[in-house]
Amino acid sequence: MRTGLGRGPVGLELSPHGGNVRRVAEIAGVPPGDLLDFSASVNPLGPPGWLREVVLAHLGEVEHYPDPGCSALVESLSVHYGVDPGRIVVGNGSAEIIAALPRVLAAALGQAPRAVIPVPTYTDYALAAGEAGYTVEAPALEESRDFALDLEGLGARLRGAEAVFIGRPNNPTGALCPARDLLAVAGGHPRSWFVVDEAFVEFVDEEAAAAGTGEAAGTGAAAGLPGLLQADLPNLVVLRSLTKLYAIPGLRLGFAVAAPAVAAALRRALPPWSVNALAQAVGVAALADKEYVEATRGLIRGERRRLTERLAGLPGLDVFPGTANYLLVKISEGLLDAQELARRLLRRGVAIRVCDDFAGLGPEFFRVAVRTGAENARLIAELRAVLDPETEGPAPR
Repeated sequence: MRTGLGRGPVGLELSPHGGNVRRVAEIAGVPPGDLLDFSASVNPLGPPGWLREVVLAHLGEVEHYPDPGCSALVESLSVHYGVDPGRIVVGNGSAEIIAALPRVLAAALGQAPRAVIPVPTYTDYALAAGEAGYTVEAPALEESRDFALDLEGLGARLRGAEAVFIGRPNNPTGALCPARDLLAVAGGHPRSWFVVDEAFVEFVDEEAAAAGTGEAAGTGAAAGLPGLLQADLPNLVVLRSLTKLYAIPGLRLGFAVAAPAVAAALRRALPPWSVNALAQAVGVAALADKEYVEATRGLIRGERRRLTERLAGLPGLDVFPGTANYLLVKISEGLLDAQELARRLLRRGVAIRVCDDFAGLGPEFFRVAVRTGAENARLIAELRAVLDPETEGPAPR
């Protein structure tokens, strides 16, 4: 059974992506508002303070069909990121675009398309490719290298007529592959398509991003953070998510940047009116809020470092270096597995993401979001109580 806690008999079938707060709270026996959710990697600051005002201001638009081309939002994205509007496609979250892309790229790849997806990584890449009839090849990333992407080895696998899916930073490992090296591989294999998912790159601090691009910190694009959006390669598709950065998973908003012909084909493949009027209005307002993004990066930068240190200080836990707003953790052999750890934490009102349903990871792996200082301290306290029998007390009510 696949569950929001991972794979295992938790008792209720949940989404494999985490963040299903209502069902997880039902399992825990607590109101959803009392559940501390580390399973979904969403901005811990919550939605921007202006969200309610913007939604109310545009509420009257719900009686009309939304703009199918998301014109105002596309224009805002074009200005904000310095990308030609003809290369931008907006979707109901980046997940909708991921589901459609293999079908769109299949026309260029011809018969018997192949997908190369280094694992562990986001499971929907392989799911979407498989449903589109691709043969999926999943080379394993090495744990001894902190699951860093081997770009040289990746390039050696490519022979054309394949789509390569890469998370940057990768989910759930948090590893950030160098943009310059990735672009060199993509440029050297023009008959292969590269789909690079940068859904979490806005959480990466400028020093890590600069190290991944070869630029100096603070010299990025108009958005203030280096990425791949401005890389105008004909065989490159870059995905971004506004859902996670602005804490609006209930609205759903993401976009892709691709060559104009690919972008046009992708628009045709998506359902009409897939992005509602309120999400479009919120997206336009969000792109103008630089202070919120700066505050988010400052919070994540400090809390990721502190949480990494405190998790590593707990008995039996190994933490992998991450650059995003989540951390991958491994439990030492001989202790309880991640599924049992999740059950015990859930009884204490805390949810984590078990990672045994990621190809390349076993039952000893789990992922936690980076949240506020107080919330991270609560996570550490509950983990310590579960992992150290001498300190474990009764589960809080």
